[in-house]
Amino acid sequence: MQTQPLTAVNIKDVAWQETRFEDVYIRLLSFRDGVVFEIQRFDGENGTFPHQHDFRQLRYILEGEFQVNGVPYGPGTLIDFPEKQPYEVSVPNGGQWIVVQLPGATTGVAPTDPTGLEYGKAPSRRKRRDPESA
Repeated sequence: MQTQPLTAVNIKDVAWQETRFEDVYIRLLSFRDGVVFEIQRFDGENGTFPHQHDFRQLRYILEGEFQVNGVPYGPGTLIDFPEKQPYEVSVPNGGQWIVVQLPGATTGVAPTDPTGLEYGKAPSRRKRRDPESA
């Protein structure tokens, strides 16, 4: 049996890309055969609104505290997001996690856009300062 070189990418060679959420960025390491593998970075005081997908996701926290559906999770935690399961993410102090998105077992739906930009930019979640208190 003869071996061949495998496809490989070094994270240092992959630029951060914007996503549909303000101050949330990804380093897309692989997107093929209906599977996404990326690093996602949330800057502080950030998150998503409640939403769901028709595909499955796994997310492994590298750094920071992620609150998913109101439950706090820290580094070293793997969170399973089943297809069609509503969720909301809050990252008060910023953080990074690995995201793997896979076709849904029951829906057969695969991710089509790792950035989410195909849905348009999301409304800002940043708390606006009251001009009266400044």
